Amino acid sequence: MTLSILAVDKEKEQLGIAVITGSIAVGSRVPWAKAGIGVVATQGFTNPSLGPIILQMLERGFDVQYSLRVALNKDPNPSLRQVAVLDIQGNFAVHTGENTPDWRGHVVGENCVCVGNLITGRNVLEELREGFESAKGSLINRLFVALKRAVKKGGDKRGHRSAAILVVGNTIYGNIYDRIIDIRVDLSEDPINDLEKILYAVMGKSKIEL
Repeated sequence: MTLSILAVDKEKEQLGIAVITGSIAVGSRVPWAKAGIGVVATQGFTNPSLGPIILQMLERGFDVQYSLRVALNKDPNPSLRQVAVLDIQGNFAVHTGENTPDWRGHVVGENCVCVGNLITGRNVLEELREGFESAKGSLINRLFVALKRAVKKGGDKRGHRSAAILVVGNTIYGNIYDRIIDIRVDLSEDPINDLEKILYAVMGKSKIEL
């Protein structure tokens, strides 16, 4: 029961995901990413093991469709899952199980994939896509702007309790630590506002182009 956007910045070789939901601690279960490889959203009635499995398959050289299929074959209840995958080249794959809650689906944009279930309608995902494509600045900024616009369109039918942004890429720590930013709001009455406050603190207000 979640709303996510997965995106790639091919020029900077960065991958990212922004997510918001009516449940708590979404950042611990839904977003998965590995620099130079791919990014995954594991949602619906979440099976968090699917994220690491898919990333391992991608790292071994398999494509997004096959990697997703292998992961779902290991899942006893794939009809309950919504999973999206985007690799560093911009290739994507999406699975939305028939038993995930309505409204459910996905929308594909330029260098991004938007997925959601138990959201107020397709227009939320369209707003998520348009927000990302029209925003300026860094991948972090564009992900946040997209998420904020989608929330204003309705977002999760239940309201919102937690949110997260994860972006990976080249860092001074090499392969040991690839996270450019990994911020989470785990329990809040207004997680998008709290997420924005954290971004201001981390990036500096002048660097966020809303």
